[in-house]
Amino acid sequence: MTVITAAALLFAGFALFRLWRQKKEIYAFTELLEENLDALLTGKPLKKDQETKDTLAGKVNEKLARIQHIQERKAKESLEAKEQMKELISDISHQTRTPIANQKIYLEILRQQELPGEAYGFLDKLEHQTDKLDFLFQSLVKMSRLETGVIQIQKKNCDLAETLKRAVSAVVAAASARQIRILAEAEGPFSLPHDPKWTEEAVFNLLDNAVKYTEPGGRIWISVKRGEIFAEIHVKDSGKGILLERQAEIFTCFYREPEVHDAEGIGVGLYLTRRIIELQNGYVDVRSEPGEGSDFGVYLPLQSGI
Repeated sequence: MTVITAAALLFAGFALFRLWRQKKEIYAFTELLEENLDALLTGKPLKKDQETKDTLAGKVNEKLARIQHIQERKAKESLEAKEQMKELISDISHQTRTPIANQKIYLEILRQQELPGEAYGFLDKLEHQTDKLDFLFQSLVKMSRLETGVIQIQKKNCDLAETLKRAVSAVVAAASARQIRILAEAEGPFSLPHDPKWTEEAVFNLLDNAVKYTEPGGRIWISVKRGEIFAEIHVKDSGKGILLERQAEIFTCFYREPEVHDAEGIGVGLYLTRRIIELQNGYVDVRSEPGEGSDFGVYLPLQSGI
């Protein structure tokens, strides 16, 4: 009886030892797996398994190493592709800027010559088309640079009101030509972490659209106020308005409403605005009804961490 009891105790002890050892191995495997998954997510070197490759930890570690190698290779290929795209965009920008600039110079020279009266009308049309072509290429280059990450958003703490003032100044001439009044309202100057150059571009696109699609003699209002979490910029116009079912589509690239195809533009302005603001952790929305004008809202976080 004593021998049986001793054997039972020995068997129980051995079973407990095996259970303890299995738990220890599971904890060690789990810890190693967690460390290697963290390394995989952060791009750090994997922690090598001290045991042979025949262990479960060794086999899993080998698979993770293969995944990391594939990720590194794809990241390298992506970087190389981005560099190639950067060079291509730079080349296209240069190759188009030079002939367009020369075209404008030749047009100016022609204007100084004695020409038949009807020739000046053709010069006006040619100059208009040259400006349109210049705008088209500039828009496409800006969009390509943003999409490929060639241009990085550079936030700095500066006065948002000054940024908006520059955007308004850029459309004053076009608005004046159409007898459109621009009314501005601000709670006062306040600093905000944002990219002044690209934020100016985003707001300019909204103002430029408002000028294009507001009838002569209309009104455009731009306002800015500080909310609890976001600074709110609103560009409101007395234009034709936008149907509800189209309000999501207008922010897609190259989208243009059927009624405005004869107006200048290629449908990238609102797309660029949304991308620029999203890259600053903000967002854009629109409220509009046909015949009642449109109200575009730009929301930029008051703090960089948001």
